Amino acid sequence: MTNDEEPECANPLFFKWVSEWYEVARASNAKTQHTLKKACVSLQRYPLLLENAQDAVQLQGIGPGIADRLVKKLASWRKEQGIAEPAAVVSEAASGSANPETSTSARQKTQRLYVPRYRSGAFALLIGLLKTYCLYGPDYFIPKSELVPICEPFADAPFH
Repeated sequence: MTNDEEPECANPLFFKWVSEWYEVARASNAKTQHTLKKACVSLQRYPLLLENAQDAVQLQGIGPGIADRLVKKLASWRKEQGIAEPAAVVSEAASGSANPETSTSARQKTQRLYVPRYRSGAFALLIGLLKTYCLYGPDYFIPKSELVPICEPFADAPFH
């Protein structure tokens, strides 16, 4: 492959299909062309193989709509090529069509670890408490009037 050609990507089928959709959207001057362009760039830069089309949602520019289009396109491509659907995809499709409530309850959000934004008030309080812990030990009670001056250098906004 020369430098003039498109660089290799780990998911060439998905990239090809999204690129085709982008070209169609660009030709018709559709608003989706910008999102599809982001999706193309994300797919091109993503170094790992995506197991299925739904995994593409983790990429920037690819939401549930594009992922659903990729799922349908992948299913039709597999049918054309004579490739059987993986067992996991078949069982998900069967359970989803039988009872849609079960599939939505299975999509509960995973809890994320809370990490305060850098230089925010919460960040400053945590750093201040850590410094107090290191200086005085775990059993020391620090009143707010003493904690605020310790925390203020670690926040962009004043506490008062």
